[in-house]
Amino acid sequence: MRNLTIKQILPFVWAFFILFATIANTSTLEELSLQSLFAFDKPIHALLFGIQAWLWVRAVSLNPNRLVLICLSTAAYGVLTELLQSWLTTSRTFDMYDMLADGIGCGVVWVIYRRKSVAQ
Repeated sequence: MRNLTIKQILPFVWAFFILFATIANTSTLEELSLQSLFAFDKPIHALLFGIQAWLWVRAVSLNPNRLVLICLSTAAYGVLTELLQSWLTTSRTFDMYDMLADGIGCGVVWVIYRRKSVAQ
């Protein structure tokens, strides 16, 4: 088994953070004083999932096929977190606009890396 690098571990750590932030009971967030951080939740969603996609792009070798797969799978993770919110929590709700913001964050990463690969 090969050793994982920090670049390969960070996407998993960030994915768990996203899962916690999107599934945690809102009273838990209030106790942690994080409620104000998530007050502007759409930009936060875009940022969270954009960072997730960016970490994955950095963790694997970049080619156009992988870039599309990374961005689509990260956006799909956004859909999953919204579904889990509706199924597993009572203080959170399913929000289509959150999923849109997740996808926008992934799309921004796709545009940045696509332009970067074309420029090289």
